[in-house]
Amino acid sequence: MSFEMTKGLFKYDFTDQHAILGVPLDAEFNDIRKRYMKIARRLHSDTCSFESQADKDWANQFLSKVVNPAYNKFSKESDRKEYSLLLAAIGKRVLKEQGKMHIESAAAKELTTAKNLEEAYKTAVGKLALKQYESVEETQEAIAQISELNMVYLLRKERLGGAVGTGSSEKVTTPT
Repeated sequence: MSFEMTKGLFKYDFTDQHAILGVPLDAEFNDIRKRYMKIARRLHSDTCSFESQADKDWANQFLSKVVNPAYNKFSKESDRKEYSLLLAAIGKRVLKEQGKMHIESAAAKELTTAKNLEEAYKTAVGKLALKQYESVEETQEAIAQISELNMVYLLRKERLGGAVGTGSSEKVTTPT
């Protein structure tokens, strides 16, 4: 089974743990934990409601190979700090390479011009997270779209000179 992801921040050889878990980049650890528990219940072999055995097998593999490692990245404070530093570096790289950036999803395109960046970003991530693990077909596409949102969000934050990190609560409204 292939779980290769190549859109959004994944294009930068960066594993977008936030996109995998369907949480905003500034999500608090408790929110990340709650989201992980929901996903784990959805995908775990004992509780998975997918119809076909192939889909159940896929869900179990995806949980163990993609979702669990994403959550484990946030489990230790030292790992969270390291991840935040990597995220800041990716933000700077996205800003430098914005001319080569190709945005595919409608949600990410809308975010490029949203007046209230924070509100639009969190709303868009929340909508995608609702359906993210509803079916095998939707999962990787939803992760890709959330990662594109994360990429655009980082770009706009970098343009404004604002840092993004886990636990940040800074509100930014982009000028019109």
